[in-house]
Amino acid sequence: MEGGFDLAAPHYARRKFEGLLNSSIISPLIRCLYGKRIQNPLGPDLGFSRALFEVLGGNDRTALRVHPLASLTPIAICDQLRVCQVHVGHRILPPTDWTNISPLLVQALGPVFLTMERNAACWQKTRASIPVSGFGGPLAALQESETIDVNRLVNSFQLGIRDLQEIWGLVLPPATLLELRKLARSTPEQFHLPDELWARIVCDFALAHRLRTINREHLLRSMTPLYLGWVAGYAREMETADEGAMERRLERLSYAYEVSKPYLVSRWRWPDRFSP
Repeated sequence: MEGGFDLAAPHYARRKFEGLLNSSIISPLIRCLYGKRIQNPLGPDLGFSRALFEVLGGNDRTALRVHPLASLTPIAICDQLRVCQVHVGHRILPPTDWTNISPLLVQALGPVFLTMERNAACWQKTRASIPVSGFGGPLAALQESETIDVNRLVNSFQLGIRDLQEIWGLVLPPATLLELRKLARSTPEQFHLPDELWARIVCDFALAHRLRTINREHLLRSMTPLYLGWVAGYAREMETADEGAMERRLERLSYAYEVSKPYLVSRWRWPDRFSP
């Protein structure tokens, strides 16, 4: 309040294997789109000012009804309001059910992609990202409570390569499909989905969601093996890594999204130039 900020987003103390949907897609995508380095743009612990409240009152109510948490940060940034983040300690999350991740992708990514569509005129003007003001100090991460079965995730990716080629062929460029087929031949010990490839895949799915290439729920569910593939490579890298290595790893991922932004903008503006 003293600093005159309009939106305060939370900065949680992270664990290596928790909140990976946010770390691998939502946070770096919103950073890439809107140019603000916010760890948890969807909260859910958020504070906002009277000015932002008034902006929300005059904004498109449809966007807010679809998913208010997905709309708050983009609205604040696009209206040039002041955004900060606050170190709020640990957020305790339930264990991830890696065998039933598709509903979570639909629930979380659908609103993010819809908000992205509504704010295209705003985010296409943004070129690079900058840090936001922070308050409080980071807390040490809690001891890891979750393990990830990399072999199972790689198997899920390989099943996707076998069963979802027809759907992915409507969404992804041929060069991307070729890279994925090569990756499917890797052993779990060798498996690694490159960040640049992953960022382009997310961009392609966001565009397909906008164009309604197929039913949106089916589209997002088909993304599951690809997401599990990225998680498998990340988990293998982070098995023995410390907190500092984790933060550096996620920063490299965020940078890959930013590097991919020209690709996203060109495909978004001229989708007919490329037909899978």
